Amino acid sequence: MARATTIFLDLGSRYAHSLAAVALLFGLTATAAAGVPVESAVAAALWSAPSVLSTCPASEAPLVVFPSDSPTHATGPGAIVWDAVSGCPDGGDAQVTTLGSGDVPDLPALPRTADSLTLRLRGPLVAGGGPYGRIVLAGSSAPSQGELTEGSALGPFSAPTTISASPAPPTLATAYLGDVALASSSLTHAGEEVQLRVQRHRAPTFARTIAVSAGASGRVAALTVALDYRSDALAVWRRGESIYARDLPVSGRTRAPIQRLGPSVGSPSRIAALLSDDNRGIVAWSAQSGEETSVYLDLSAGGVRFGAPRLLERFEDPGGLPPEGSSPRLIRLSSESVMLAWTGSDGSKWSVRTAAIDLNGLGPVATISPPGRDAVLSALAPGPDGEALALWTEPQRDAADRSEPDRQAIFTARGIDARPARTIFGEPEEVAAPGPNSGATVALDPDGGRAVAAWRGEGGAIDYSIRTPSSP
Repeated sequence: MARATTIFLDLGSRYAHSLAAVALLFGLTATAAAGVPVESAVAAALWSAPSVLSTCPASEAPLVVFPSDSPTHATGPGAIVWDAVSGCPDGGDAQVTTLGSGDVPDLPALPRTADSLTLRLRGPLVAGGGPYGRIVLAGSSAPSQGELTEGSALGPFSAPTTISASPAPPTLATAYLGDVALASSSLTHAGEEVQLRVQRHRAPTFARTIAVSAGASGRVAALTVALDYRSDALAVWRRGESIYARDLPVSGRTRAPIQRLGPSVGSPSRIAALLSDDNRGIVAWSAQSGEETSVYLDLSAGGVRFGAPRLLERFEDPGGLPPEGSSPRLIRLSSESVMLAWTGSDGSKWSVRTAAIDLNGLGPVATISPPGRDAVLSALAPGPDGEALALWTEPQRDAADRSEPDRQAIFTARGIDARPARTIFGEPEEVAAPGPNSGATVALDPDGGRAVAAWRGEGGAIDYSIRTPSSP
């Protein structure tokens, strides 16, 4: 039986922005920004040659974090975080590398508290920006115990807080001012339940745990959370073969009941969620059945009331190989626009799609990866100037034209959301030549727009590359 992939989308509010500012950002004319192809109009950026950050093998993909209190202001140094395998020369468990103002990261180090206690956090790790210029880390410290800590990338970190050992990997989200939310699941006598913790930008620690869903049968998977500027939260998860969501306002509104958004038949999905400041939600997800993938989008009305999802794309997986679990992606740009990206297919090759979202729904869909080459979405990150950076990998082909997922090149492209609800991306830029690359991610520094990409390279080593705003 063929294996299929499905993708869904749920949309929120309209975000206005200035066409003149967009044109200025990319050096485009108003005509180009309005619809003339501009593939060569965006100046190519120069990525540094890939360098090895640590030869200590990573057990999972690295994370890049920049704490901030606005899209254009970093509140502390950024960091690259990953989970090293135990017994390696550099030490196992969570590793933190500080990203200072220069283009050479600091040496990796284990996070430590003020009294020199070494924190032994194991994966799957989650990391995100927090209040006061800190980064927040969560992972497991024992088979049945998780821990949560926060601190400057330079250290020290806080004494760890014990959290439930989550059967589903926890997830973090950061809001405008540095507010942060952690969603996780916990086993109870009635089954697995979903929990939420929120820390406001003015609070020294996380508030008490909020119950999102009661314990029920069926495993929780693909858990995700989104925050708006009030720290109202939207939690979304998969249980069984359905996608569920719940609006969780901390601003005093009555909590809405759990809503079933739609189906997710087959393998566990990846879910992307966004909560707008006018009290609307957007959820997109992918689902896989056999050798077929489906992608869905669901846009709520006011009050975060979802309707039926829209099927964006359904296709046979090229070569029978499923895409990586990094699609779809939803981001809010510094211009307040919303952008969606996902992995699609032209029938024989993987392709990377993008589209803008406003109150009128999904804008025109654009394919930003080159034709005739496989391209699988890995990350989509916002920058300080209203731009987005899409990162994808290109699995190579052997002599028999079979895909080689273990040998991939890494590319990025810089784009904008231009009226009317249209994404425009520049020429692809190579970050890494074909090789044993996996788990690629990218983030942009709010102070100036420096981009940092990190991935697993040869033997699981952590590699990185940096693109400076002054690059030609």
